[in-house]
Amino acid sequence: MSGLVELDGLEVDLRVGGSMRPVLSGTTLQIGRGEAVGLVGESGSGKSMTARSIARLLPEGAEVRGSIRFDGTEVTSLRGADLRAYRRRIAMVFQDPRAHVNPVRSIGDFLTEELRTNEGVPRAEAERRAIELLDVVGIPDGARRLRQYPHELSGGLLQRVMIASALLSEPELLLADEPTTALDVTTQSDVMALLDELRRERGLAMLFITHDLELAGAVCDRTAVMYAGQIVEEQAADALYTDPLHPYTAALVAARPDIDATAARLAAIPGRPLSAFEAPPGCAFADRCPFSEDRCESERPALMPIAAGSSRCLRAEELRGRLHLTVSDV
Repeated sequence: MSGLVELDGLEVDLRVGGSMRPVLSGTTLQIGRGEAVGLVGESGSGKSMTARSIARLLPEGAEVRGSIRFDGTEVTSLRGADLRAYRRRIAMVFQDPRAHVNPVRSIGDFLTEELRTNEGVPRAEAERRAIELLDVVGIPDGARRLRQYPHELSGGLLQRVMIASALLSEPELLLADEPTTALDVTTQSDVMALLDELRRERGLAMLFITHDLELAGAVCDRTAVMYAGQIVEEQAADALYTDPLHPYTAALVAARPDIDATAARLAAIPGRPLSAFEAPPGCAFADRCPFSEDRCESERPALMPIAAGSSRCLRAEELRGRLHLTVSDV
């Protein structure tokens, strides 16, 4: 498997309250061609900002350091026509489809705009291709759907329209930012099955952002865990449960409700998650970690290889095999 996307030491600062604050701090990640990589972590950890950095959709005034390489090309230096050409090779499916579709334009206009504007495809041909893709994503009677407006479609149908829109330009990388969060449980299952099937059929690479560890394990080849703007662990998706390499990952796994077990209370990680600009000089997870030592407060860990994955923990080798936390340990 050849590499398609490589993030190396990615740092992003945004202006907040009149000063620049870090939201990503040394993020390192790779996605191979045709590979699905999950990105999980609590809210504010930097998951969506990572995807937006890859797509070059950061807010105005953002300061970016480090490297984002796509198929060997440095993305951070792209401008003008080169940037537009790059964006045609990637696509993004957002969390809430209604927030990213113009409510006063028809579904047909939304789906065909990119083909007609950027690729010069005639309207009739663009509509034909859009109808074909609507059928692929499970929306029949495509010609009628093209005449409808977003408010006439359910959330599940509109998310399928978003997926069709993402696939129309035949991208090589799909950035899926919690694409099922705004949907009911049954529709979530249908949309994820569709995404996974289309990805495999078309050989797409995918970065799948989610809060759901089990969902990431079901559809991804590898999973990366984020905390305070950094990747703290990365390994095969199924191994995340059986052999976690970082205390934060183990705590997330332990905090999942078990439908086959009875507990007096749900497990929870003590304290609150930190943003990158709140991280202390040492390990960002130290004050919530049951395995923390004095050196964890002052010594910042690097992301180091361990077993078949990597971990950002000073005690990773020592703790391996001991991170299966019980409810009482969290």
